[in-house]
Amino acid sequence: MLSQRFFRYALFVVLATSAIGAQASGFGTFFQCKRTAIIDVPDGTPLTAAAESLGLTGLVDLIDGAGIADDLDSASGITVFAPGNDAIDALLAGVTPQSNDVLVAILQYHVVPRPFDPRQVAYIRKVPTLLGQDLFVSRSRNGPDVNQSNVVDCQGYRSDAWLVWVIDSVLLPQF
Repeated sequence: MLSQRFFRYALFVVLATSAIGAQASGFGTFFQCKRTAIIDVPDGTPLTAAAESLGLTGLVDLIDGAGIADDLDSASGITVFAPGNDAIDALLAGVTPQSNDVLVAILQYHVVPRPFDPRQVAYIRKVPTLLGQDLFVSRSRNGPDVNQSNVVDCQGYRSDAWLVWVIDSVLLPQF
């Protein structure tokens, strides 16, 4: 009887400490993400030029194709959740926007009209976009999530006019 109690207690202690360790390792990743410094880009750098230099050529092509490069380059105080090239290639392989209006709406859904750091979100939070629809920002063990996309490497890029966060998929608004 005593050995059964001891065994149950020992099993409980082992399971509890392993669960705490797993949680702590997730929190460690989260806090490491939160402490990642935002990379400053020279002030006055146009958003499309910065995106090009970051290797986001697919995004720049979409922006140019939609005819909104001048609007984004002259905007101030915005946050852009920029899909990487692989994400844009996957979108274009599966869906081709039927009109310029659809492409503009998709791009506007990636822009928040104010500076926003997704690493500061503690719980699920709605964030309005230029399109007028909300994004849902939350956090996971690896860092911030925007809708169901992950912010890549917890890395942000900042100029005096904009803030860019690279994400791993294209965000699609409701049509």
